[in-house]
Amino acid sequence: MKKIEQTLDKQVKYIPHGYHIMREKEASMINDLYIDNINNFATFYNEKLASKTIDYVFKDNHALSLLSVNFGKENFPHLLGLRFDRRKPNQVLSDILNNKIPNAVLLKNDKTTFLKMQALNSASKLLQPDSFILKDFSNVERIRKLDLDSSIESSDKNLMVLLRDSDKDGTIPASLMNLNSGDLKDQLMDVPENTILGVFQDSKDQVEYLNENAKKRKIDLGRGVESIAINHEYIKTPLDAMSLGMVVSKHLMSSTEMEKQKKVPELNKEKGSAKKLSVKIDPRAREIALRRMRDQGLER
Repeated sequence: MKKIEQTLDKQVKYIPHGYHIMREKEASMINDLYIDNINNFATFYNEKLASKTIDYVFKDNHALSLLSVNFGKENFPHLLGLRFDRRKPNQVLSDILNNKIPNAVLLKNDKTTFLKMQALNSASKLLQPDSFILKDFSNVERIRKLDLDSSIESSDKNLMVLLRDSDKDGTIPASLMNLNSGDLKDQLMDVPENTILGVFQDSKDQVEYLNENAKKRKIDLGRGVESIAINHEYIKTPLDAMSLGMVVSKHLMSSTEMEKQKKVPELNKEKGSAKKLSVKIDPRAREIALRRMRDQGLER
């Protein structure tokens, strides 16, 4: 996006609570100070995160745990702190990448949109193994009242992506915070940091082929993982690497089993919705069939 702008050709369809239509002065500020941050973040998110599942293996006290985060395109505008009028959340990322001008740009009233934009250059550090997982926000009122479950803190401690657990989508990114604003960084000093040991990406192995109509089709061969980064400060021996691999493999097996369980109800639903056929048998035909079986020695 060369610059952030809006057409205002139509009446704004809906302004969510806590948002307002971008003012001219705000547009100038964004274009002067943050447009490069927005473009770099959009490119990074699209290439490294969008529609991907990132697995963080971290040290949780004396055990190894895994946090699996599903980054959707629809989560992008929440992290950026803005919305586009008449555009769905999952369309904002492509609009920015393709320099598509929206009818209206909606910014947050509390000015956190600008705070988020200041810290966007640290987003790539979320995939580095020296970042941290934070889980206990019981003493951080600003985060606790948002009802969020955990977060990933960038290795340079400039930003934090807050995560929410949901039954439908799993763990997803819900918000982004600039850790250099206010006293938030001081409050987080008392929150235990769980060291990340490895960062992985879920993948699906597929084979592509042409069907009888010369149309491309794909077959899933199964799920796998790709290593993005390893924390070599802690993973130094083959045994360390094996421990890391076992955590990831266990997660992979669990995820695959859950996918199978989701498919079973769907199959049962299809079976249940199938029409039952009742067949009436002519008694004379039944008697003829039994007689033939007796003649051939097949009757039980």
